[in-house]
Amino acid sequence: MLTILEILIILANIPVLVWALLPVKKVPRFLDFMPLASVVFLILHLFIDNEPVRLRFIPIYIFTITTFLVTIVRIFHHNPDQPKRRVLAGVGRIFALLMLIIAVLVPTVVIPFYSLPEPTGKFNVGTVVSDFTDNNRIETLSKEKGENRKIAVQFWYPSDKTGDKFEYDINGAPISTSQQKYPVLIFSHGAFGVRMSNASTFRELASHGYIVASIDHTYQAFYTSFADGKSAPISMEFLNNAMKVQTDSLPIDETFKITHEWLDLRTADINLVIDSLKAGDLGAAGTMLNGHMDLANIGLFGHSLGGAASAQISRERDDVKAAIVIDGTMIGDITGVNSNNKETITDKSFTKPLLLMYGSLFNEPEAKETAYLPNINAFNNATDAAYSLCIKDSGHLNFTDLPRISPLLSGMLGVGTVDSLECIKIVNAYSLAFFDEHLKGKSSSLLDGEAMYKEAEFQKRIPVGMGN
Repeated sequence: MLTILEILIILANIPVLVWALLPVKKVPRFLDFMPLASVVFLILHLFIDNEPVRLRFIPIYIFTITTFLVTIVRIFHHNPDQPKRRVLAGVGRIFALLMLIIAVLVPTVVIPFYSLPEPTGKFNVGTVVSDFTDNNRIETLSKEKGENRKIAVQFWYPSDKTGDKFEYDINGAPISTSQQKYPVLIFSHGAFGVRMSNASTFRELASHGYIVASIDHTYQAFYTSFADGKSAPISMEFLNNAMKVQTDSLPIDETFKITHEWLDLRTADINLVIDSLKAGDLGAAGTMLNGHMDLANIGLFGHSLGGAASAQISRERDDVKAAIVIDGTMIGDITGVNSNNKETITDKSFTKPLLLMYGSLFNEPEAKETAYLPNINAFNNATDAAYSLCIKDSGHLNFTDLPRISPLLSGMLGVGTVDSLECIKIVNAYSLAFFDEHLKGKSSSLLDGEAMYKEAEFQKRIPVGMGN
């Protein structure tokens, strides 16, 4: 939702439309002052509005300031006979009109940023970003040869409240000392995702006493912004291969090879983060977290390809206690392609608590026999608690914050008809309940099957001998 001051910024810029349509001599004098008014509203907005995300408003910030600088002379020297170069003036007005349209469309249509679920825990939420470099791996997706693999990791963590007002995303806030240590959760985003893709979930978990580390998988992320100020866009090689895999235009054995290469990169990144946390190597910004992480209780979760990587690391590492796969295929459980050109699935049991989340596609028989077959196999053969959650009428991106940030973009990429706010609330609630039960030992009525959400189709499987 737009704030009042954001609306006023837009309205004060609308006179540019009038400038573009009226003859120069008929432009009312008061319109000369409207860019100044827009700048005043902009300054008030920056100081008064407490908006967690303002990147979507950058185009209109630029337009507002540029228009003011270009037209400031008109405030002090109004000459209705100018400009004399009518053709050039007309082109300038049309250009300004187009820029205003773009500047307004970005925050109001393309990225309107509707409200996200507010955290429900007792803590404020601090955040820091650190860079992690793997000296044992050479980057294969960079144009620069010989570079070591480098990723950015953003942490969300509990911080004490300083007043009645709840706050989150406080950069560098002191970590709360009300507990000696907090369980650690590591998140891996989906293909083309970013470390902020599920920020509302991270805030919810941190507000309830978790330290959450979200990884930007460099070159598989849409865009990575490092703590040192450098940045890296998505790899076009990865993007092209992903498109081919999505359209089923590759032979099945080539798809197997490519997707497992992706998985290997992801799992190596997650291993780097876990090993760095254990070594206390968190970079300058993350040093404050040392001594506060309960590294005996590590949980993993991820969306899509990130969920596959989380499940795979859970199989491989004894120090990972539980995992959530958010609408992703467990690629690591696909072991090869047989002579009948069919994928083969591992027969090894999943030995950790596992929560599998699905969109409505899960209810289609074909999906259960193809994309979700490894997951179903893991669920049915789990030797620890396993849970299945299908959210009715949801699409793949409903499991991220994107439908709340840009309904237009997420609609083009894949969402269902479910209410986007309610869907992400369900994701957050079940994620918290799962980690509370299996990392903190706190039982949850949600995991016992309480029907709190009409959109949730929930099933649990507790092996014989484990209790109810």
